[in-house]
Amino acid sequence: MGTDSRTFGSWRLRGGRYEQAGLPVEVLAEFARYERLVVDVARGLYKQRHARRQRVPRGFASSFSLRLSDIQRGSVIPVLERTIVDSDALFDDHDAGIFEEARMVIQDALRSIQEGSGIPRNFPPHALREFSSFGRTLRGDEFIEFDSGTPNAVIYSQSVRRKIHEQARLERFEIETLVLGQVTGLSADKSTFEFRLARGEKVILGRFSSDDIVADLKQYLERSTMAPTVAISAVAIQSMEDEIIEIQDVLSIEPALPVDWSERLSELHDLEAGWLDGVGRQVSRKVLREVESLLLEFLDEQVQRPYIYPTEDGGVQLEWPYAAGEVTLTVTADEKVEAYAFSKSDDQEDGKAFEWRHLSEIKDFVIGGIARYVD
Repeated sequence: MGTDSRTFGSWRLRGGRYEQAGLPVEVLAEFARYERLVVDVARGLYKQRHARRQRVPRGFASSFSLRLSDIQRGSVIPVLERTIVDSDALFDDHDAGIFEEARMVIQDALRSIQEGSGIPRNFPPHALREFSSFGRTLRGDEFIEFDSGTPNAVIYSQSVRRKIHEQARLERFEIETLVLGQVTGLSADKSTFEFRLARGEKVILGRFSSDDIVADLKQYLERSTMAPTVAISAVAIQSMEDEIIEIQDVLSIEPALPVDWSERLSELHDLEAGWLDGVGRQVSRKVLREVESLLLEFLDEQVQRPYIYPTEDGGVQLEWPYAAGEVTLTVTADEKVEAYAFSKSDDQEDGKAFEWRHLSEIKDFVIGGIARYVD
């Protein structure tokens, strides 16, 4: 039995992480998903062509193997080669190119979905779930170009992948993403945990496949203290409305905020009523979670850490003092955020009140205030 290899189509990974040299190691699993997808589609095509046969020939899947032989520049261009096995007994002349045919069926389906024509009728239904799994590591600004510069060129992105789910009527959308929240329960024996989402505070089920993650989950498990919000890099199940339904596996876990920021919030949480010379209300966990959500927004925008103070009436004040001016936010116990910015040089000032959870509007006020009154 002889072997040979030849290029199997062409890919170009673009946008986001792929505008830098090299291939992120976390996306290597996509090539394995693509290989399984090609085999599934080829299997379906074979059964359509040989309706009287209940099974594909023995050795069908093992006769198709892809290897990543090179990574070229120009965004990221992975070179995939198929190992050709001399197995005349497996296929007759009519089926010899069935894996190449499967590759083209996949690209034709992507083109049809992009153009609004839906999933083609000749696409094997049993391959839809693998089709929807392929590409789950792609981020919103990333995409794959297949056979760029040829008549067969087509682009695959998360928006196209979402359309596959919608048209295949798959209600669960598997994706690799960061999930923010707090660990509220842990069952090491069952390899599960409970996780309160930072947005909406809904508690969802989490699972993990590696016992190595147990120590990290225990470290961040919420007990009687103010547990930090953590960022879990996860394989998650998402609804078509972008709601996280379940965490299927934990890839890594780390604090979402810098340690000194989280420690300051814990200090405020531990303040007892009467902390200010016999007066001063206790700061509720609800107020601190709102403050934490705001700090996460500022951290994402690389706004420097503010000074963080408790207020006498159970709120928290954030201050950004500069030589030329100051921006302050007060998160109150009655679910308001009061914002104020002023310039010392010309006495210009601006103030505004917001409802809780209007995070993007509050963030824009702080950034705008720093730019107008401080810089």
